[in-house]
Amino acid sequence: MILSGLLAALFFFVLVDIYLTTAQPVQPILDQDSKLQALQQTIFPHLTDIMANSEWKKEVFFSPEIVALFHERRQRLSDNSACTPQPTCIVQSWEVSQHERQVFGTILQKIPKHFQWQYNEIQWNQDVDAINYIFSVYGEGNAPHYPQIDAASVDVTAKDFSRLVAGMQTKIEQKSFKNDAPTDLFLKDALTNAAFLLDVNNRMDAIRFSDLWNRWNAPALEFAHHLNWKSYPYTAIIVPGEGPEEPRTPLSALGKFRLTLAVESFAQGLAPFIIVSGGAVHPAHTDFVEAAQMRRFLIERFHIPEKSIVTEPYARHTTTNLRNASRDLQILGAPEDRPALIVTDPSQNDYISSPGFFSRNMTELKCEPGRVARKISPFATVFFPNKSCNKVDPWDPLDP
Repeated sequence: MILSGLLAALFFFVLVDIYLTTAQPVQPILDQDSKLQALQQTIFPHLTDIMANSEWKKEVFFSPEIVALFHERRQRLSDNSACTPQPTCIVQSWEVSQHERQVFGTILQKIPKHFQWQYNEIQWNQDVDAINYIFSVYGEGNAPHYPQIDAASVDVTAKDFSRLVAGMQTKIEQKSFKNDAPTDLFLKDALTNAAFLLDVNNRMDAIRFSDLWNRWNAPALEFAHHLNWKSYPYTAIIVPGEGPEEPRTPLSALGKFRLTLAVESFAQGLAPFIIVSGGAVHPAHTDFVEAAQMRRFLIERFHIPEKSIVTEPYARHTTTNLRNASRDLQILGAPEDRPALIVTDPSQNDYISSPGFFSRNMTELKCEPGRVARKISPFATVFFPNKSCNKVDPWDPLDP
């Protein structure tokens, strides 16, 4: 009996040993954070897609060139423990280096054409710029593209932030440096840490309304499926938001004025939808989302039906008001050859038609969100959306 008990115990421990040596490594905890994963997918959809693609892993990420690049990066990260000044130098080491940019860019040039259709050097350089920008602004405290509204919300010189960065760095070392084989793909740490720093700064704007088309915009989407677009001269009335600078005011006076103009146009039957556009912008770090407040105003004050309101709660500028409205019209299935109507106050109406606005679009978006046509009144301008400008743009990680 004793012998049989010992044999049973021995057999049990052999099974445990086999399990421990063959079991898959535990998934990193940040990879289980659905919000961080969604943020990475939203800002860097192409890069995250190829990193999850088995064919890309086999042919590219596990190729000798990329594995060598992985080890070079791993060594650089392991050497930063004594760098100065901390924590800035640690965050800087997480950035994509110029060497990594060039080497991976060259590899992308050499891969088969069907791989390049999915991801190419142009997209790679855009993603690198965005990753490094997030580290620079939200990890090092440098000025963002728009200092008044996009700056970091945490003090990067504070002791607690230094402790946070040190902890993140220790986590990287603990996970990646315990064996010789890569446990993560090249740049996985950069994507994860960039997303986490956005979260640390409460800058999850890009996924704040992930269920938008299943909730607020669901009635409009259903209405669009059965709509005779030819019954209206315009596909939608686009109303850019105007956020207040007073933190306790949900909707500015100028925003209300623009909405009354839009309701007037809607009542004339000019379009089946009113697109209200604007994110959480003014003042900086506000809890009020312009489009959400505009939607509420239309329903409560003018009883506009929900099926006629399209809420666009991401745009932070006039440029993206129009680009994001163009995206919404594409989702609704609006005819590409039919125009929308921008309705706003005379000052912004003039600005949208100006050469300065065209130049700003080309500088910030690298494309025109649409063709600004004739003014039909001091308050309204005809607009033909440009579908080719609807692509995801990581240049602004708060509204890509």
